Amino acid sequence: MMDLCQLLAERERRWNKRLSLAGMYNCPVLSLTLNIPGPSKNLPGADAALSQLRTALCCAVDKAGGSLVDECRLSGPDGPGWVAAVRMDALDLKRAAVAVEESHVLGRLADADVMDAQGQPVNRAHLAAGDGTREILPGKERPDSPDSPDSQGRGSDQAAYAPRRCFLCSQPASLCRREQRHSLEDLLAAVRGLLRLAERASEQSAKQGRACRP
Repeated sequence: MMDLCQLLAERERRWNKRLSLAGMYNCPVLSLTLNIPGPSKNLPGADAALSQLRTALCCAVDKAGGSLVDECRLSGPDGPGWVAAVRMDALDLKRAAVAVEESHVLGRLADADVMDAQGQPVNRAHLAAGDGTREILPGKERPDSPDSPDSQGRGSDQAAYAPRRCFLCSQPASLCRREQRHSLEDLLAAVRGLLRLAERASEQSAKQGRACRP
């Protein structure tokens, strides 16, 4: 449990860590925290969930052609966290992060944020609007060109880049939060269910690891 001052100090520390990595390596920074409502962020299973989501993000980055140049695991009153400097286009990095948020079994818990090399946030709105700000290399098509492969899936991409959904219903999470449509108890029940999944997966992985030892 923490008070507001502790929360603000912790978030400022994490923000400064991201800025430091972006400046040090002159590349985008990916950060991961967990969407856990309420004042207590270090619930049972949170560390396991973060580890599994980190692994999924690393795989997504590798599949997209990026590479991690530095990473740091964080802990504190705001819950477990992870930040990494990633050598790849910031918009491509955000796409990879959104793919994990939308497709992973624990994805609704993931809060995967991207900061570009200049320290500016890259959000879903940038992706949904089309890649108008993206640098185009000589000889390459614009990503939003009618002949570009990216443009062929624009409709489905825009759906994928829609605002995050609520834990309990199909409405945007920001709308439910603003209108207080669900009780904290109901939200935490949904979160704890996902965290239990993470714990079971972690335990199963540990058992398999022991069974494989000579």
